[in-house]
Amino acid sequence: MEKRQPWISVVMPVYNAQDYLADSIESVLNQSFRDLELIVVDDCSSDNSREVCKRYVEQDERVRLIQLKENIGAGMARNRGIQAASGRYLAFMDADDTIETGLYKKALDASEDGRVDMIVWGATERFYNSDGDVVSENPILPEKGIWKEKREIASEALTLEKNTLLGYQWNKLYRRETAEKYEIRFEKAVLYEDFFFTIRMLEHSESLAAVDTAGYIYNKRFNGSITTKFVKEYFELSRRRVYEMYRFCQRRDILEEAVDILGVIYLRYILSGLMRNADPQSKMKGSQQKTWVHCVVRDELYLRTAAMCRVENPALKLLQNSLNKKRIQSCLLLGKGVYEARKYGPLLFEKIKRK
Repeated sequence: MEKRQPWISVVMPVYNAQDYLADSIESVLNQSFRDLELIVVDDCSSDNSREVCKRYVEQDERVRLIQLKENIGAGMARNRGIQAASGRYLAFMDADDTIETGLYKKALDASEDGRVDMIVWGATERFYNSDGDVVSENPILPEKGIWKEKREIASEALTLEKNTLLGYQWNKLYRRETAEKYEIRFEKAVLYEDFFFTIRMLEHSESLAAVDTAGYIYNKRFNGSITTKFVKEYFELSRRRVYEMYRFCQRRDILEEAVDILGVIYLRYILSGLMRNADPQSKMKGSQQKTWVHCVVRDELYLRTAAMCRVENPALKLLQNSLNKKRIQSCLLLGKGVYEARKYGPLLFEKIKRK
């Protein structure tokens, strides 16, 4: 007998996550909506992660394990999971996060019986100190709704990007048929592969729904993850992210409302780039840092967005003013100050960054 198609295929790449993996898997299997499959892709873990996965395969027939023979990274591991998936929708999980029990049911309730192409929900950022204790939580919720016109979808996507909810893969249901039809997969990138996957799926989505729940628990631990360690390609990929969103809004004829939002986002990336340039790991000399700033202010994307956007944040306003007036040294000092703030108070830095 042919196996019935599940509603949701949950893909979870795993690499050395033994300390958190059981909680993550159980949060999926304990969903009130049970018509799902969990595809765990072990990316050559060197700890006990694979054994944890095997235990759940034996306990629950909904769990499948793919064991990779070489380490290929989270994005490529997700692609292996997509290839093996059979559900109507694709969902993704990180192996050190959890989800609330009713999350997938709420998402499917908004899907109009499977007719909506993409469903998005919010997240609760949970911050831990170096001792592993929770020190703060920050819920981020989208506004509930459903959008079916191209301009409306683009406008809501822009709002989601402004509120930091667009660029994740774990807070969405994606129609699997769309990914297969247009051969959409995750790129092999060190940063933002989630965003690039999502924006391509949006290009081919005719409907979008949002659920006002923060039911994905995004655990932020300061332990050298990709979001806390030094990434050489950071600014190049950040600029590409803004550019991709700019072009998406341009094609959907909402560029006028997008300029201020994208400009502020780009200023944040520029400030973060200055901060990373100040990091000794960048190995950038002072002259190289100055050249970097000169290149930024001459860039067409900067001139069309960040140079002319309305800014409320004092630090970003100072940066914009310094860039527009080509006060290069002021820009470098600002980046150095932010670097020191992050170095000595990462939790405080995260709180300030959200303002």
